[in-house]
Amino acid sequence: MDTIKVGTLNTQNSKVNREGGIKDGVDNTKILADHIESNGYYSFGTQELTRKFSNKLLDNLKTYKLYGDYRYGSSKLVKSVKSFDSFNENNAIITNQRVIMNGTKHIPWFPTNPKDLFISLKDASIMARIATIVGILDDNFGNLIHINTHLDYRLKSIQTKQLKALYKIIKDLVTVYPSPFFKPFTDPCVILTGDFNMEAGIDKHFDEFIEALARIGIKRVEVNDKTNSSKFSNQTAIDHIFVPSIWDIEDAGLISDDELSKITDHKGVYAKVKVK
Repeated sequence: MDTIKVGTLNTQNSKVNREGGIKDGVDNTKILADHIESNGYYSFGTQELTRKFSNKLLDNLKTYKLYGDYRYGSSKLVKSVKSFDSFNENNAIITNQRVIMNGTKHIPWFPTNPKDLFISLKDASIMARIATIVGILDDNFGNLIHINTHLDYRLKSIQTKQLKALYKIIKDLVTVYPSPFFKPFTDPCVILTGDFNMEAGIDKHFDEFIEALARIGIKRVEVNDKTNSSKFSNQTAIDHIFVPSIWDIEDAGLISDDELSKITDHKGVYAKVKVK
C-alpha cells in the first residue's frame, strides 16, 4: 500500500492574481508552486486560477503540470475580450503523475427563474461552472480519477443542481460509463476536491450528497475547520476532499503555510491517505 497526499485550494481571483500574481516584487505563483513541489502532492485541486496566473504558475512548476480548460473556453475570441479573460477561471488539477485523460465538463449554472436571476446579477455570482476531470494511470494501483470543481456561492437552487450533476458524473465513472470519453477506465478510484461553498452538517443538500457518495464507495475527509475568511457567514469548511471509502486517512487538516496564506482568502485542505 502507498500513502499519497492530495490537496485543494481556492487561490482567490484578486486583482493581483488576475494580472499574474506579482505584487511588490513577490510572485504569488512561485509561492504556490513551491508549496506544491516541497510537499510532494500526488494531485492538487485549485479554484479561481485565471489565465495569466496559470501561465506563470506553469513556468514556476518544475515537475508538475496543470490540467483542465477554462469556464468560457480557450478560444481566440474569449482571450480577446479582457473582461472575459480576467474572470475566465479554470479548476486546474496539478499533478506530476501520468495523465491519460484530461477533460472539462460544464455543470448547471444559469438561474431558471426571474427571482434567482435577479439575485445572481445583483451579486455578480452568475458565471459558468465546470468540473475538471483528470485520469491517472498509476503503475502501483491502477486507474485513478481526480475531479475538481467550484460551485455557486449564492443560490441553493443552483448548488443543488450542481451537486446532482457531479453525482451523475461520478456515478457514471464508478459504473464504467460506456462512452469514448471514459473508455480507458475500469473500476476507477475517484478523488473529488473543490470549493463547494457548502458546509457538512449545515447544508441539507450537501449532507444528502455526502450520503449518496458514501453509498457508491466514496467518503468525505472529515475536516471541519473554517476554510474561508470572506464576509460570508460560513462557520465550518466549504472546501472539501472526498476519497474512496476503502482508503485509510492517515492525516488531514487545513494547510498550514504562512507564505501560502498571503495569496488567498481561503485555507487549503490536505489529506494523506493510504491507497488500498
